[in-house]
Amino acid sequence: MINNPKIFESHTIFATLACLSLVGFSTDAHCWGADGHTAIGILAIEQLQPDALRELESIVNPLTKQAMAEACNWPDVIRETEEGKWSSPLHYINIPRDAEAYSESRDCPEQPGHFAQTKRPAHHCVTEAIKYFAVGLANQQATGEQRWQSFAWLCHLVGDLNQPLHAGFADDRGGNNIEVIFEGKPVDLHHFWDHALIDQRAGSWQYLVGQLSVFPPHAADSHWSPGMVNEWTNESHQLAKEYAYPATTNIDEIFARQSWELIQQQISKAAFNLALIINSELKPLD
Repeated sequence: MINNPKIFESHTIFATLACLSLVGFSTDAHCWGADGHTAIGILAIEQLQPDALRELESIVNPLTKQAMAEACNWPDVIRETEEGKWSSPLHYINIPRDAEAYSESRDCPEQPGHFAQTKRPAHHCVTEAIKYFAVGLANQQATGEQRWQSFAWLCHLVGDLNQPLHAGFADDRGGNNIEVIFEGKPVDLHHFWDHALIDQRAGSWQYLVGQLSVFPPHAADSHWSPGMVNEWTNESHQLAKEYAYPATTNIDEIFARQSWELIQQQISKAAFNLALIINSELKPLD
């Protein structure tokens, strides 16, 4: 149903790698780093309605912070394997610089030769993958393993989509091809947003959760629709155009501070959006 069982037979074989991933990756385009993804999952759980929380506890059991760390970083782990490298395009969406909004037909068309029996999303981009795995999470006929994987993908990809450069431009590979200087060292712009600034200002998911849990969490409304993902895509794309690129190659304190404020905003928004999907898809049937 959700994933090819030959490829993703069991998430447990990746558990050790997922835990090791908490120290961070060196490859490009790993959004927010492991700390950011973990914080998003934990903050989302705090916003679940009781019925959705109970259902998720039956899928992710036990529903601990360590379980969030494993699940929400699992997609980055499996894409580093030979069997899972096909999934790399699910982590981002490229939109033309002059485009005002995301277009499925232009930016994420169905893959040529795709067949339903491949058990993979027909559209290989973050926007459409989120919609696909939301359906998988709600599917009561799927196996427990398939629903766990759907949750893991959702947690991770909702985080990815809210990092502006994951809704950026193909010509610079979401900022991966742009070198900047941060704290006197060269780093690509994508890494600056994913890791470097978070490492400098936070350093751990515990700090992020503490910083972003200042206000009492509110239960996200359960009225979610797939069309909202298009809106989130457009918002991130606009942020990429307006705020993600520094005026010079040297990252100064003003740009770093503004970027840090935006990162915290987007991590909080990702947690809210994830809770919105879970509350909607796991609500009791009438």
